[in-house]
Amino acid sequence: MTLNKIFTKLRKYNKKNYHQLKFCFAFAVMLVASFISTVLNPAIQNVLPLGGDSRKFVYLIFAIAVVGCFVFIIYAAQLFLRYRSREIGVFLALGAEKKQLSKALYVELFRIGTACTLVGILAGAVLSYLVLWLFWVLFPFGIERPVLVSAGGIVVAVLLSALMMMCMMILAVLFMKRTNIIDILNEQRTNETVRREPGRGYFITGAAGLVLGLVITVVVAPIYSRAAKRTLGIWVNLFYIVALFGLYRVLVYSISVHRRGKKPQKYYKNLISFGMLKFQGRSVVWNMLIVCLLIVCSLFACLYTPERYLSQREALDEIPVDYVISYPLSADELDRADIERLAEQYGMAVTDYREGMFIRLLGSGVNREDVDDSGKIIEIYEKECYYYSFIDETTFRAVTGEELSVEDGTYWLIRSSSMYENIYQRYDDLDYVQNVDAGVEKHLAYAGTVEYSGLVMGSGFGGRSRYVISDADYAELKHQLPEQMCMKSILFNVEDLEASEAFARALYREFCNRASSDMLKMSLYDEHQEEAALRTKGYYGYADLVTPDPEHSEEYCDWKYMPSFKVLDITNAFVSFGVFYMLFIYVAVICLASVAVISYTRSMTVAVKNRQIFEDVRKLGGDRDYIRRILADQVRRVYTLPTVMGCIIMLVWYPLILWQNDGRFTSTDCTAVVVELVLCVLIALYQYAIYKISMRQGEKVVMKDAGM
Repeated sequence: MTLNKIFTKLRKYNKKNYHQLKFCFAFAVMLVASFISTVLNPAIQNVLPLGGDSRKFVYLIFAIAVVGCFVFIIYAAQLFLRYRSREIGVFLALGAEKKQLSKALYVELFRIGTACTLVGILAGAVLSYLVLWLFWVLFPFGIERPVLVSAGGIVVAVLLSALMMMCMMILAVLFMKRTNIIDILNEQRTNETVRREPGRGYFITGAAGLVLGLVITVVVAPIYSRAAKRTLGIWVNLFYIVALFGLYRVLVYSISVHRRGKKPQKYYKNLISFGMLKFQGRSVVWNMLIVCLLIVCSLFACLYTPERYLSQREALDEIPVDYVISYPLSADELDRADIERLAEQYGMAVTDYREGMFIRLLGSGVNREDVDDSGKIIEIYEKECYYYSFIDETTFRAVTGEELSVEDGTYWLIRSSSMYENIYQRYDDLDYVQNVDAGVEKHLAYAGTVEYSGLVMGSGFGGRSRYVISDADYAELKHQLPEQMCMKSILFNVEDLEASEAFARALYREFCNRASSDMLKMSLYDEHQEEAALRTKGYYGYADLVTPDPEHSEEYCDWKYMPSFKVLDITNAFVSFGVFYMLFIYVAVICLASVAVISYTRSMTVAVKNRQIFEDVRKLGGDRDYIRRILADQVRRVYTLPTVMGCIIMLVWYPLILWQNDGRFTSTDCTAVVVELVLCVLIALYQYAIYKISMRQGEKVVMKDAGM
């Protein structure tokens, strides 16, 4: 009988020792394959703006989760090798050559990895198909009909599997390089003790580093940046390393320091448990640190999309008009007759119909795109900066119903409630405008802002800024202005907004089909910026044409003239939320799966490594309950402290992140914090469930070896 056949017999006899490694490997491949297959779906790509923050966050947190997969594969492989150490040691004692044993072990690991890869890819393909099919059913206008096989998902899964098998092989090689039989036999008994018992100052400096690292990064740095008008750069994130270092010291102190204090009886009662913790301190602390970070990542993945959706929905609800269309007069676009005709076809009644005319004039601005060597923002005044849009006060009053008196030579910026000044954008940057075609120039002074989100385009800053000027200034500046520099804005409501979705889709289709080629511009396109860029650089990044899909308004296309139909915007925001949340939940699942596997493996390591201690305790008279209490104390610390620390860090850090985004804390942010609290409770319950499973399995190992 060959050695491989003997290993096969042993594998059948000790099936349970293989279950965890197989599950971890197949589960990691399944999650990665399903995630990549899903995210590569064309419809998913359409709602992930290229270069946008959401896409970056998806891949960043997914990368962290993949690291988590590698961590729990390493943990599972190490535990598997501990299980095999006794068998290999016995073979060596019987005279088997290390070369033969190594080859048999490598073959066994390769077979496990290959089989789990196939299972993981198949399961991932099915899972991705089911998820996309569900979205296709719920949002037939947003998700293309899914296919079962994704080449991209298979390629990435195979690459990940190859890397994970490489990690397992490296661990196996290091394991088999033990110098003698005794080292291998004692593999299950090796410990990683804390070298010295830290003092109270160790804990104080750790807590201070944790707090200061977070506060400096998310509070002090943004405040200083706004006050000093400086971009601090990516180096500010190095303070997160300070926080991480502080967290490590706090965890080390909590594991290794146990003093008699005022209740010495409690100390002596748990003396064995405290000693076991101290002897395994370093490995336990690293385990806790990784679990804590993964919990933070999973909470962030769960919170980012709901908070984003709530903010977007709040902004949509604040828009005081149901339908808004804007286009240049030179375009053969929809007019009132077309809209009412289409509304009649769909049984809709148009109400509060209004029209307003904006003129586009070249104006001044302040360029804040560059920084000096010290990081201070360089402010360069440009007399000719962007083409801005202007409306006269009488038309503005008629369109919005807002009473506004504008003096000659002044302007008011139209803004939404979500707009705010920052180190790059100011309300009062404009002070000069000109009608290039008529040669008319005028200096204007900032008078204030007026809020009406129905007329705001995009961010409301830069070339998308809109202003209200006096009737006299408007008439003077409009002289001889060509039609392509005049923009018509149409605003109206319908009697039943919720029932108008079919009408909205037909209107969007008609608007897109009529759009002329000069309308197919990116949202940040500006004629003057294009001229300046072509003179200096030879190219202009925003000159590419966009191709809006008349049938799919939910597809992000960064269109300058994208109409705003509230009923579609709400639906599209929900579709986008669903797609984003699906992706982030994938990542959160990977993070939480890593947490469960790492914690469970750590618990099993406690049971396996301390078999001799538990057996010695039994021989000294310890009963089943006493041994179980020691085990529970060891396992409980694996779960409790990292869960509590991860939730506390997130409860402090995430509200600060919300605040530093715009320097305020809104009702939406408060809702996000409430959701965060609920998620923390759910994670605590999840960890408790894994703890109970770990205890049950660990107790079986300990009691069996202790002969109880």
